[in-house]
Amino acid sequence: MSYFRLIYRVMGLLLIQPIMGLACLVTAMALFPFKKLHYTMIARVMQLWGKLCCWVLNIGIHRSGSDERLDDGGLIVSNHVGSVDIFVMAACFRMSFVSKSDIRTWPLAGYMTRVANTIYIDRDRRRGVKVMIQAITARLKLGHYVVIFPEGRATSGYQVEHFNSSAFEAVVQAKSSVIPVMIRFSDAGEPSVACWPDGISFMANLKRLLMHPRLNVHVWVFPAIRGETDRRVLAEKSRVLISEKYEEEKGSLAAKL
Repeated sequence: MSYFRLIYRVMGLLLIQPIMGLACLVTAMALFPFKKLHYTMIARVMQLWGKLCCWVLNIGIHRSGSDERLDDGGLIVSNHVGSVDIFVMAACFRMSFVSKSDIRTWPLAGYMTRVANTIYIDRDRRRGVKVMIQAITARLKLGHYVVIFPEGRATSGYQVEHFNSSAFEAVVQAKSSVIPVMIRFSDAGEPSVACWPDGISFMANLKRLLMHPRLNVHVWVFPAIRGETDRRVLAEKSRVLISEKYEEEKGSLAAKL
């Protein structure tokens, strides 16, 4: 049964990528002269992409916390535990991602990021961070949402790690807001099978995800942080909020077990 699940999920994901990629490409070509509408409609397509990927992987999303509507956009920051975080965040928010530049060369994933208005960061280049900040600032000024995982990589899932503060400078420059988001998967394992711990290859991690029957994830949205003019303070405030909620959820799960 597990291998049958793996096969039909691989087929489902392989089918979704070119269809959604084509939808993004057509939308981009049709709305290219209208920058704000262009970003908005691509974000709608990507939200559908996220929901379809979560459906194929049988990921149940429980969203709670702030239901504040922000019409002026903002930087959404979240802890990062594994590769499926991307599907979950896309399903929950209409936004663009910030991603490492090397993902552009990945099969399928690279194409999807290019047509989905992903902002790339090349940390190996001196100007890479500056270019990223400029790109995020421009999106925020248009009232668009941008998602970044400030830990910079998938973690072991045991705790929320240090937040890189570079991207928060865009919030300061755009006079925008930060929306911290905590995501935590729950299943029989601790940490969850959704986590990507050190020592496990991408393919091995992907295989166990595809074979797992169901994942449930809690997405907790905090009220927006506004008016702060120090990127490091913004990063630390966001990290503390997310970390405290993450530990609270971990404690609740341990008590149930």
